Amino acid sequence: MFLTGETDVQQLAPAMRLLADATGVRRWCTVGSDYVWPRVTAHTARRFARECRGATVDELFIPLGTEEYGPVLRRIEACRADAVLMLLLGDDAVRFNRAFTAAGLHQRCIRLSTHMDENLLLATGAEAAEGLWAAAGYFDSLMTSESLSFGHRYTKQFGAEAPLPGSLGESCFEGIMLLGALAAQRGSLSMSSPPGPEDAICYEGPRGTLRLRGNHLEQRLYLARAEALDFEITAQL
Repeated sequence: MFLTGETDVQQLAPAMRLLADATGVRRWCTVGSDYVWPRVTAHTARRFARECRGATVDELFIPLGTEEYGPVLRRIEACRADAVLMLLLGDDAVRFNRAFTAAGLHQRCIRLSTHMDENLLLATGAEAAEGLWAAAGYFDSLMTSESLSFGHRYTKQFGAEAPLPGSLGESCFEGIMLLGALAAQRGSLSMSSPPGPEDAICYEGPRGTLRLRGNHLEQRLYLARAEALDFEITAQL
């Protein structure tokens, strides 16, 4: 198995640290979907919060497809969180963002997501995006030569009205690029053993130059703030 996505240590830890330093947040509340990824991430986030001179003051895991967020919002308010780590998927994230803002919690809490792309931001709406941050290895607003080239080819192929690829869709393309790099290095798609330290497997893609270390890609990561219906990249992690 090869992994093309971001890791908690590379993505979440520096993002939490930057936000703590820039905004002074210390009291984190995790809100996630009730399955393995959010629960494992929440566990590591507790340590990251302590390293940022803060603490995780509450954790909530809700069923996929939740539509009523009243109890969740009351928990966030009761624990006096000033930052929410949002580990929700798809429509759940959209509904949470809208309910969060309607309750006025955006005036006292920031939100950080490691699973929010431009399509989810468009669905959320500009009025519910204030105080929303995202960390990822790719944004459609990324102004590098590699990302601009990818965006040009994507638009040429699918048209200007096509959905934005975003970090989630673009990561699928990274998987294909990695498969091609592995096949080129081995001369075959058959792989009886994983690449070793001596195997220099790298390629140029929309995220720049990526190199395989063990079974995971090393890549540049970014922190971005939602500005209406787009993400403004504020830092490289």
